[in-house]
Amino acid sequence: MKTLTESGAKWMLRLRYHLFKGEMTRLDKFLAWAEANRLVISVLSTVLIAGTAALDWILPYTSVGFLYLIPILLSAASLSSGQIVALALFCAYLRESFDPLQDGAGSHGIPAPFVLNPLQWANGSTGRFLVAAAGFAMTGFFFSELNHRRRLLAAHLKEREDNEQQVRVLIETSPLAILTLDAAGRVQLANESARELLGFDENDDEDPLPGKAVAPYLPILKRFLDGQRGGGIRTSVECKGQRRGGEVFLAHVWLSTYRTSLGSGLAAVVWDASENLRDREGAGLDSMMATSRVLIGAMSHEIRNLAAAAATAHAAMGENSSEPGHAEQYQALGSLIRGLEKIAASGLRVASDREAVVADLDTVLDETRIVIEPGLREAGIELVWDVHSGLPLVQADHHSLLQVFVNLARNSRQALEKTAVGGTRQVRVSAGVERDLVIVRVSDTGPGVAHPDELFKPFQPGAQSLGLGLYISQAILRAHGGGLRHEPQERGSCFAVELWPAENPSESR
Repeated sequence: MKTLTESGAKWMLRLRYHLFKGEMTRLDKFLAWAEANRLVISVLSTVLIAGTAALDWILPYTSVGFLYLIPILLSAASLSSGQIVALALFCAYLRESFDPLQDGAGSHGIPAPFVLNPLQWANGSTGRFLVAAAGFAMTGFFFSELNHRRRLLAAHLKEREDNEQQVRVLIETSPLAILTLDAAGRVQLANESARELLGFDENDDEDPLPGKAVAPYLPILKRFLDGQRGGGIRTSVECKGQRRGGEVFLAHVWLSTYRTSLGSGLAAVVWDASENLRDREGAGLDSMMATSRVLIGAMSHEIRNLAAAAATAHAAMGENSSEPGHAEQYQALGSLIRGLEKIAASGLRVASDREAVVADLDTVLDETRIVIEPGLREAGIELVWDVHSGLPLVQADHHSLLQVFVNLARNSRQALEKTAVGGTRQVRVSAGVERDLVIVRVSDTGPGVAHPDELFKPFQPGAQSLGLGLYISQAILRAHGGGLRHEPQERGSCFAVELWPAENPSESR
């Protein structure tokens, strides 16, 4: 029995090896064929059993009962447990019936070629019958278990192969470049996107990317691989990348290191962020220019008001005076006032020289939440987001409007940081359409505003930075026909952003 078990284990190892190689052993092929052709196997087993019984009858004094193992081995893969036991009992019965030890078991001591009646069997036949039946049954069970293990192993390997195939398809069709490196920093595997990113031709078999050192293309990967100490690294980094033709690009890399039997390995997912960098910087420049025009317009408006007041005082002074040199001073003051008026007029023309823009308020608010929520969570402040999708498009610059909302949320956070930890610390953002306007409110449960009438004045004492946040925010919104106002409430502060829907243009524009 031990020999059969060891043989079965060795066969399973060979089967596993061949299946992993995509091959099948002869025994595995036979077991699969026997399971799929049960009728043929049943007929062959019946013929073999009948042939063995006939041979046993022809040779009454020669034991050939061991040949019953052949039909049992042949049919075990296609039989159930009960059927194996029944077949083993039947084969053991035939073996014992034709056993030479039955000699003299017949009536009157006459030798009989076979004894079919178990009651007439010779002494010890029952024990031999049970031993033979157990041996046949265990042999059948052994091969049945081998076939069961073969099915489980084949199913497992098929599932694993399907999963690996799906992973290969996912990796190969990924728009992101995926690389794996060995301990020496050479590329082991690279998908099509990685080959395109680094400038390698997919059909160039003479100079493929696998096997190349990664240092000339993504030196940061080699440095991470060389600098690994102890545990693995999982991080992301932006770095310089270089294609085979020498073109430089901005690479955003997600990487992780792992241990293998040959040393450290590294897997990396690389994204060419050059276009994103260009778009980001272009959008930042456009936003800065838009904000600058708004600020210039607001300052020019203040300068024009001051110049108008000075011009009124200048006219009241008159040109006649008894004091010497008064006429020269009067003319100099007039020149200064006219210069201020020209500066204010130029600034207002620059501010008005802009294109009409439309912003998707849903997208702006989603980006606002992404920007402000982590900081509020870290400060222990709850964000209540009472904004529903489907808000209309509004007349505003996307990035400038985002700056307004972020500035309001930042002011609320600074106010709430002064509140005791035990109290309610909450920022609420809500949005809706009221009186043909889109109103976005940012409120908090902070200490409130002591002097609301001075909120939108620049350079306020005690304000964060230069005290220009609310002043510039209001100027940005007014430039697009909207507005920013403070709404009194019992506790905390609330700022309402007023925006004109795109389908309902502002009359002031």
